[in-house]
Amino acid sequence: MRGFVVACVLLGLTTTVAVAEAKGKRAKKHAVEKHKKEEAAATPAKRERERGHEAKREDEIALPKKKKRDRSLGAPWSGSLQAAAKLPPGDGYFLRRPWRTYATRTTIDFVREAIKDTLESYPRVHTLAIGDFSQESGGKITEHASHQSGRDVDIGLFYKKQPEGYPASFVKGTKDNLDAAATWRLASLLARTSDEDGGVLMIFLDQKLQDVLVLWAEKHHISEKRIKEVQRVFHHIPLHTDHMHVRFKCRERDTSCR
Repeated sequence: MRGFVVACVLLGLTTTVAVAEAKGKRAKKHAVEKHKKEEAAATPAKRERERGHEAKREDEIALPKKKKRDRSLGAPWSGSLQAAAKLPPGDGYFLRRPWRTYATRTTIDFVREAIKDTLESYPRVHTLAIGDFSQESGGKITEHASHQSGRDVDIGLFYKKQPEGYPASFVKGTKDNLDAAATWRLASLLARTSDEDGGVLMIFLDQKLQDVLVLWAEKHHISEKRIKEVQRVFHHIPLHTDHMHVRFKCRERDTSCR
């Protein structure tokens, strides 16, 4: 009798499970058929919108926004700057106006490397004053006719003894107070980039100070080739006796630069 009861219970459970599975299959089949009917009833415009949203989501995942590349636009005296690089604070040099230390990436890199090399060659020199590059977006800037397109920078001089007020302010250099060795090193390293893309185009400096530097180079047996390399980029501007105004060339990719 007990075996008969157990068999009936098992049979009932089996039947219940079978019924549940059958109901599940019917519900799934119904859902699939309903979805097909809705797809068929959907207008072509609706289906196009849905596909468009899906494609847009895929594009956003696959193609993130590209960062703008830095560009010098226009001329130094009538130009602007896009996606500028910035010279950060560093050991051995002082930013007189940090909000005016924007330029092309190439300009920043050339200046940093020249300063770094000079400080390594002359580790006992005082802190160097760094003046204006450009504003973040370039354009007109007070106290300058140029410095508008991220390719100009004013760099202070090195002195035998750090002058009072320097490097917060530029100080006039003379044949008596100028550290010609360190200043020549800095100028020659900048001039050495003149054959590179975006390298130095000109270094504006009063002729009197140019003569002091060249005379030092000749006395210390700097090669004639190196001296001419520096002289080629030196240009005289009166009253530029307290800093070098360095201008860099347009890079090949800056097609709107002049």
